[in-house]
Amino acid sequence: MVKLFCAVVGEQGSVFPVDIDADQTVGDLKKAVKKENNYSDPAYKLKLFLAKKGSAWLTVADVMKGVSDTTGLKPFDNAGAPLHLVGLSKK
Repeated sequence: MVKLFCAVVGEQGSVFPVDIDADQTVGDLKKAVKKENNYSDPAYKLKLFLAKKGSAWLTVADVMKGVSDTTGLKPFDNAGAPLHLVGLSKK
Protein backbone atom coordinates (compact mmCIF):
# COMPACT_ATOMS: atom_id res chain seq x y z
CA MET A 1 0.00 0.00 0.00
CA VAL A 2 1.27 3.47 -0.87
CA LYS A 3 -0.09 6.85 0.17
CA LEU A 4 -0.08 9.36 -2.67
CA PHE A 5 -0.74 13.03 -2.14
CA CYS A 6 -2.81 14.54 -4.92
CA ALA A 7 -3.90 18.06 -5.79
CA VAL A 8 -6.39 19.59 -8.20
CA VAL A 9 -4.83 21.84 -10.85
CA GLY A 10 -6.09 25.39 -10.43
CA GLU A 11 -7.41 24.88 -6.88
CA GLN A 12 -5.11 26.37 -4.25
CA GLY A 13 -4.63 24.19 -1.16
CA SER A 14 -6.43 21.20 -2.67
CA VAL A 15 -4.00 18.54 -1.40
CA PHE A 16 -5.56 15.21 -0.38
CA PRO A 17 -4.19 11.70 0.25
CA VAL A 18 -5.14 8.56 -1.66
CA ASP A 19 -4.18 5.09 -0.41
CA ILE A 20 -3.69 2.52 -3.16
CA ASP A 21 -1.92 -0.81 -3.59
CA ALA A 22 1.44 -0.44 -5.32
CA ASP A 23 0.49 -3.17 -7.82
CA GLN A 24 -2.52 -1.27 -9.15
CA THR A 25 -2.74 0.75 -12.35
CA VAL A 26 -3.19 4.37 -13.40
CA GLY A 27 -6.84 3.53 -14.13
CA ASP A 28 -7.27 2.23 -10.59
CA LEU A 29 -5.70 5.44 -9.27
CA LYS A 30 -8.16 7.52 -11.30
CA LYS A 31 -11.03 5.56 -9.72
CA ALA A 32 -9.57 6.13 -6.23
CA VAL A 33 -9.17 9.88 -6.86
CA LYS A 34 -12.74 10.10 -8.19
CA LYS A 35 -14.07 8.28 -5.12
CA GLU A 36 -12.05 10.41 -2.67
CA ASN A 37 -13.39 13.66 -4.17
CA ASN A 38 -16.86 12.59 -5.29
CA TYR A 39 -16.28 13.80 -8.86
CA SER A 40 -19.35 13.49 -11.04
CA ASP A 41 -17.45 12.83 -14.28
CA PRO A 42 -16.31 9.29 -15.10
CA ALA A 43 -12.87 8.38 -13.75
CA TYR A 44 -11.45 7.89 -17.26
CA LYS A 45 -11.90 11.63 -17.92
CA LEU A 46 -9.50 12.61 -15.11
CA LYS A 47 -6.11 13.85 -16.27
CA LEU A 48 -3.32 12.84 -13.89
CA PHE A 49 0.25 14.15 -13.91
CA LEU A 50 3.45 13.18 -12.11
CA ALA A 51 4.20 16.11 -9.76
CA LYS A 52 7.83 16.39 -10.81
CA LYS A 53 9.60 19.04 -12.84
CA GLY A 54 12.79 17.49 -14.13
CA SER A 55 14.05 15.31 -11.30
CA ALA A 56 12.57 17.44 -8.49
CA TRP A 57 9.21 16.71 -6.86
CA LEU A 58 6.90 19.67 -6.35
CA THR A 59 6.96 20.69 -2.71
CA VAL A 60 3.95 20.95 -0.41
CA ALA A 61 4.49 24.73 -0.48
CA ASP A 62 4.33 24.71 -4.31
CA VAL A 63 1.08 22.79 -4.26
CA MET A 64 -0.47 24.83 -1.43
CA LYS A 65 0.15 27.98 -3.52
CA GLY A 66 -1.72 26.29 -6.34
CA VAL A 67 -0.61 24.59 -9.51
CA SER A 68 -2.16 26.27 -12.52
CA ASP A 69 0.18 25.13 -15.29
CA THR A 70 0.93 21.51 -16.15
CA THR A 71 3.67 22.40 -18.62
CA GLY A 72 6.68 20.22 -17.86
CA LEU A 73 4.65 17.68 -15.87
CA LYS A 74 4.45 14.14 -17.25
CA PRO A 75 0.85 13.06 -17.96
CA PHE A 76 -0.38 9.57 -17.12
CA ASP A 77 -1.98 8.68 -20.46
CA ASN A 78 -2.00 4.87 -20.19
CA ALA A 79 -4.75 3.72 -17.82
CA GLY A 80 -3.38 0.17 -17.89
CA ALA A 81 0.14 1.14 -16.80
CA PRO A 82 1.16 -0.21 -13.38
CA LEU A 83 1.98 2.53 -10.86
CA HIS A 84 5.62 1.43 -10.62
CA LEU A 85 6.10 2.03 -14.36
CA VAL A 86 4.95 5.64 -14.12
CA GLY A 87 7.13 6.54 -11.13
CA LEU A 88 4.61 6.26 -8.29
CA SER A 89 5.80 3.13 -6.53
CA LYS A 90 8.62 0.63 -6.43
CA LYS A 91 8.04 -2.94 -7.43
